[in-house]
Amino acid sequence: MFKFLKNLKNNLKFNNQGSTMVEVLVGFTILVFVLVECMVHIVGVSSEMVEKSVDMQKDRMTVNREMYQKDAEYTNIDGARAVLILDEEKTNVTANQAKPVQIVLSADLKKFYSEEAGLSIYKLFFVDE
Repeated sequence: MFKFLKNLKNNLKFNNQGSTMVEVLVGFTILVFVLVECMVHIVGVSSEMVEKSVDMQKDRMTVNREMYQKDAEYTNIDGARAVLILDEEKTNVTANQAKPVQIVLSADLKKFYSEEAGLSIYKLFFVDE
């Protein structure tokens, strides 16, 4: 029995020099399906991003409309202070020594909240000296 299988194996010649047309078509079809799925995914993600950006623009327009009305209510945030500090390394010119400089800005930090848009906006209101 084993001699028969050994002879059969030796007598059979496999033609594996290339791909058949069916293999090429199946491979190409799979490749096309994968590329189509990728394109569908890309288009879906980009449309979601466009929808989100349109929603963000609408919310921002709503906040702007509410915020710049005369009766807009701003909430004071206590303890907030704005300080401007100059970079000492970049202000050092030749032999001059850089001195730490701090400029305290007189400003009130206020918050505006829009219930319609669900957004908070923080603004600095400078106090006249």
